[in-house]
Amino acid sequence: MPEATSFTAARSPIDPTGDDTAILFFSHRPEREWQNKEFVRRDYAKHRQVAETLYQHTRRAVHNSPLPVLEATDAQQRGQGFSARFTNAVADAFAEGYDHVIAVGSDCPRLHEVDWTRIAQRLTDGAPVLGPTPDRDGAYLIALSREHFSREQFEALPWTTPRLFPALARHLQAAAGTAPALLTPRDDVNGHRDLLSLLSRRSSAPVVLLTQLRQVLGPPSERERAARALSTRRGASHRSRAPPTNEHVVSAA
Repeated sequence: MPEATSFTAARSPIDPTGDDTAILFFSHRPEREWQNKEFVRRDYAKHRQVAETLYQHTRRAVHNSPLPVLEATDAQQRGQGFSARFTNAVADAFAEGYDHVIAVGSDCPRLHEVDWTRIAQRLTDGAPVLGPTPDRDGAYLIALSREHFSREQFEALPWTTPRLFPALARHLQAAAGTAPALLTPRDDVNGHRDLLSLLSRRSSAPVVLLTQLRQVLGPPSERERAARALSTRRGASHRSRAPPTNEHVVSAA
């Protein structure tokens, strides 16, 4: 039998929600992201620098929260495939004694905007919480309570597919008896096109993050400029088809 996941835990000195809620930071180490996300094509060195920049930015965001943080990198994860690894990490977080878990990854540049305390309160009140991507096919944040979690059903969800978000929302509503509260939609960065879109359009991502990423990539060539413009146009068209999201919104400010 595999050993239980070993978490690195850190607790903020101020924890207004008590000891029952934790953030699960589920991620790959930057040096391993090449196998999953190709941020910079045919340039591993720049790709790794981009991955490191995004990883450290989101890691700071969770550690600046008032909640304890459990880190589960690929070195600690276990199971075959994403669904098994993620399900095991969530199960292990509950096994640590927490009643509520807020799971996030390392690919949302605006994670620092999240109101962690309010999410914890919604969990305490019995409602799961989801942070959707703008296209409503994925989630940058999944918050659930122990009583909402069934290992078998959770692992069986269509992870890493465009069908995930509606299936996850239905699953959590059935488990909790109430619709999940929805956060403000936020982009995630899952590859080269998402990175170009982040850098080329007016973004609410922190200036310091954008500056760091541009320094890593260097001055864009004419070809890169054209690719960024194309990515922006396509991204805007895709985002415009997303439904309105003002129901059950938890303020992130």
